[in-house]
Amino acid sequence: MDQGSTREGDTARHQQMARFGALFFGGGAAVTALGLLFPHQPEVDEMGLLAVAAVSMLVAVALRSWGEQLPGWVYTLTPALGTVLVSLALFFNGERNGGPAGGDEMYYLWVTLYSAYFLGRFATAAHVFLIGVAYAVALAAIDPGPIAVSRWLSTIGLVVGSALVVHLLSERIACLVGELEMAARTDRLTGLPNRRAFEEQFERAVSHASRTRRPFALLLADLDRFKELNDGRGHVTGDAALAELGRVLPTELRGNDVAARVGGDEFAILLPETSADSAWEIGGRLAGVVRERLLAAGFPVSLSFGVAAFGTHGLTLDELTRVADQGLYEAKRRGRSISLSIASDSPHTDSSALLPS
Repeated sequence: MDQGSTREGDTARHQQMARFGALFFGGGAAVTALGLLFPHQPEVDEMGLLAVAAVSMLVAVALRSWGEQLPGWVYTLTPALGTVLVSLALFFNGERNGGPAGGDEMYYLWVTLYSAYFLGRFATAAHVFLIGVAYAVALAAIDPGPIAVSRWLSTIGLVVGSALVVHLLSERIACLVGELEMAARTDRLTGLPNRRAFEEQFERAVSHASRTRRPFALLLADLDRFKELNDGRGHVTGDAALAELGRVLPTELRGNDVAARVGGDEFAILLPETSADSAWEIGGRLAGVVRERLLAAGFPVSLSFGVAAFGTHGLTLDELTRVADQGLYEAKRRGRSISLSIASDSPHTDSSALLPS
C-alpha cells in the first residue's frame, strides 16, 4: 500500500476512534450525572462523581471537536484515562462509606471494547492489565471485605473474555474488509487490477510525475482476432486466452509497472520512469512474447498496442487514452501484430516540458 493510502486510512481510523471515544466518555458523563440527579444513597461522594462526570464530558467534547487532529499515541492512551475515571467513579460511589455496591466496575467493559476493537493485541493486553491493577487498587481502597477477591476475579474474567472475543472479531472483520477491497479492485478472470484500480494507480503516477518532473507512459493493448476466437471456439476458450494473458503480462513487466484489464480484451499498462520511445520498445517485446506464449497455449491470437507519454501527449487519463487508442487503431489498420505509437513519430520531444510545475 502506498503512503497516500496509508495516511488516508489512518485519518479515517482516527476519525472513527474519536467518534466512539466521544460517545463512550460522553455516555459515562451522562450516566454519572443522571445518577446524581435521581435519588441515590446518601453515602455517595457527590463532588467526587461530579468531577468524574465533568472530566469525562470535557474529554468527550475534545475528542468530538479535535480528535482526528490528535497524534496517534493519544488514541492508544485514551482507554487508560477511561480506566482511571471508572476506578474513581467506583471509589466515589459510596461503598467505602458503608453504602451498597453500585456495580460501577461494569464500565470497565466500555474501555475493554474500545481497546479490543481499535488497538492491537499488545496494546489491548496492556489496557486489560491496567484495568486489573486499577480495579485491585480501587477494591483495596473501598475494602468490601472477603468478597473482594471473588469480585475482582469475576470482573477481570469478564473483561478478559470480552477483550478476546471482540479483538478476534475485529481481526476477522478487518480481514474480510481487506478481501472485499481487493476484490473490488481486481479483475476476477485475469487476476489483474481492474479499471477502478488502474485509475487510482494513474492518479498516483500523475502525482509522482508532478513532484519529480519525470515522465511515465501509458500503453494500451488488445488481442487481435479475439472475436474470431470467441465466435469459433466459444467464450470459455476466449476467457482462457484472457486468463493466460493475465498470467503472462506480470512476468514480462518490471516490478513497478502496472498492468490492468480495462475492458473485454483491452489492457492498459502504466510504465513509470519511461519515455514514449522506451514504452514503444517494451510494447514490441511484449507483443512478441504474448504471441509466442499464447500460440504455445493453443490460442491463435496476437497483441497490438499504442503508446502515449504523460507530458508529451497529455496530462489526463482521457487525453493519454485518446492518443494511445489512435496508435492502437493505426497498428491494426496497418496490419495486426504491427504495433505503432504516435509517440514514435516525434522521438525527440522533450516530455518534461509539459509536466506541471
